[in-house]
Amino acid sequence: MKRRDFLNTLGVAASTTALSATAAAPATAPAAASRRRPNVLVIQPDQHSAFVTGFAGHPDVKTPHLDRLAAQSTVFTHAVANSPVCSPCRASIQSGLYWHTHGVDANGVRLPTGFPCLAEVFRNEGYHTGYIGKWHLDGGEPPEDTDGHIPAGPRRQGWNEWWGFERQHEYFEVFRYNTAGEKVRVPGYDWEPTWHADMTIDFMRRHQQEADPWCFYVSFGPPHKPNQCPQEWLDRYDPASFTLTPAQKKHFPDEARLRRELQMYYAQTSAMDHEVGRVLQELEDQGIAEDTIVLYCSDHGDVLGSHGKLRGKWKPYSTAFRVPTIFRWPGQVRPQETAALIGAPDLPATLVDLAGLTTPISWQGESQAPRCCGEPQAVREALPMGMRGWDGCYDGRYIYSQGLDNVLYDHATDPHELTNLIDRSPELVARKKAQLHAIMQQTGHPEPEQFAV
Repeated sequence: MKRRDFLNTLGVAASTTALSATAAAPATAPAAASRRRPNVLVIQPDQHSAFVTGFAGHPDVKTPHLDRLAAQSTVFTHAVANSPVCSPCRASIQSGLYWHTHGVDANGVRLPTGFPCLAEVFRNEGYHTGYIGKWHLDGGEPPEDTDGHIPAGPRRQGWNEWWGFERQHEYFEVFRYNTAGEKVRVPGYDWEPTWHADMTIDFMRRHQQEADPWCFYVSFGPPHKPNQCPQEWLDRYDPASFTLTPAQKKHFPDEARLRRELQMYYAQTSAMDHEVGRVLQELEDQGIAEDTIVLYCSDHGDVLGSHGKLRGKWKPYSTAFRVPTIFRWPGQVRPQETAALIGAPDLPATLVDLAGLTTPISWQGESQAPRCCGEPQAVREALPMGMRGWDGCYDGRYIYSQGLDNVLYDHATDPHELTNLIDRSPELVARKKAQLHAIMQQTGHPEPEQFAV
């Protein structure tokens, strides 16, 4: 079945039978009826690996503010970017749909405007909505030195206050668009994350006294390339001191180059962590931390030399698809770690559910709000993975994919993915292929027969 035919069957406003249960009334409504509905803050850096944080146990990187946030939150230790590259994953976070439904299966594909998206749900409930940073959902794939203006209207998918751009990886020369859609330099800034944090703080201050709550999305650029970072942060890391993983040692022989790249990645991560700390402190200073749901997530990770490539994503490798995912709401969300699976389409469903709103019936994500609030919730067996060129599934132990990338790794015995089992364990491959076939049928993949055993 072609995707267009599937969408007609889906009806955009309807879901597959297997998924319709997640689209009912909110599973939890932790906020009292008389209390103002919670604000929602989404913090999303670009290309932040789940493994490169202090709270995840990284021996070298320093993320004190994220560590403190994690200690106050539900941390999903097996969170994934189902489609580990910018546009497909970002489309899933906005739309609550998998890549094979929203159609953004690679970078450079525009997210259709017919789906009810995250900001539209909150906006329709009276929330003030705002977005700043990289968007990468407007179909453009401009060169590194350009940006891409998104005009006001449906292509902003419900975000009313807007300081977004299609794709611009330039962190030292900070730009925005004026009301005429012209690119202009932002005076007084030479590090883009600082401006993004300041604009986030300004949005919160302007709306905190109003009767209606707000929903704001800040999309930081680092630690995605280019290799730009204030020197003060680079100076905090000595490349010679880094601990390399077995995969990095095996697959990337140019150790000196790798260590220089890790210095940049770690420094950018720490510099971004500093701005996250400023934003979180503002919630404390305004006295609204307990009234604000915070989600920290990323659109994908980075291989960082683990599979022979210095930087990258796209692939069914844990370094590429495992991402940090943290939900905080003091007094409502339980501080805990959970190995339950969570993917990109689940994030908007969980936010909407926590806020006590109704999830659009078309969304395919499964809310994890009950789990976040300490309530019993069934653990899913596996999640679908894939994008243009490959499809797979991940169950917290095995990652299996077929297509352009045929892999099977057992993370219980081989956490660094040193041995591909695809040609060594035919019985296991058959079981995983059958699992993938079942998942694709359940989630409405238009061509599940290609995964049949």
